[in-house]
Amino acid sequence: MRFTELIPADLTIEQVRGMEGQRVRETYRRLSKETGVPWQARSYDRSRWGHSDPINRAISAANSCLYGLCHAAILSAGYSPALGFIHTGKQLSFVYDIADLYKTEVSLSVAFTATAHGPPHLERHVRLAMRDSFRETKLVERIIPDIKSLLNDESGDDEISIYDDDPARPGKLWGPEHEADGGRGTG
Repeated sequence: MRFTELIPADLTIEQVRGMEGQRVRETYRRLSKETGVPWQARSYDRSRWGHSDPINRAISAANSCLYGLCHAAILSAGYSPALGFIHTGKQLSFVYDIADLYKTEVSLSVAFTATAHGPPHLERHVRLAMRDSFRETKLVERIIPDIKSLLNDESGDDEISIYDDDPARPGKLWGPEHEADGGRGTG
C-alpha cells in the first residue's frame, strides 16, 4: 500500500525498508520545495525539544497525532499494537507500521504547510490542522478496512459469533434501565 509500483516478491525486508526510506526522503524534498520550508534532515531530541528546528517539531507533533489515531483504531478493531511487521521490538510497532501508510499523505504535508505559515504556536497549529486533515481525508473510516485488507482478514463485522449463544458470556452492564430486575442485567 505504500508504493504505487509493484514490489518484486524476491526483495528482502531490508530492501523494502530501503525503498520506503527513499520514498519518504523524496517526499521531504518535494514538500520542502513546494512550501519553501528549508529541509536538512529528520533530527530531533525529545529531551531537548526546543532545540529542534520548527519543521522537525512540526513533523513530530503531526506524527504524534497520527500515532494516536492509528493506535485507537488498532485497539478498537481488536488487534495488538505491538505485533509489527516492518517495525519490531516496540510496544507500538504495529501502530508505527499502520501510521506509515498515511504519513506522507497526512502528517508530512500538514507539518510542512504549517511550518511555512510560521504560526506563533506551531505545535498547537499542527494538532488542529491534523484534526482537520483527519476529517478531510476520512482517515478514521479508512484505517480499519486498510488493516483488514493488509492482513487478508475476511471476517465480516456483521458475522454472528459462535459465542453469542453462550450462557456464560458476560451480560449487560448495570444501568438505571435494569433496576426492575435487581440490577442483574438480564432484561
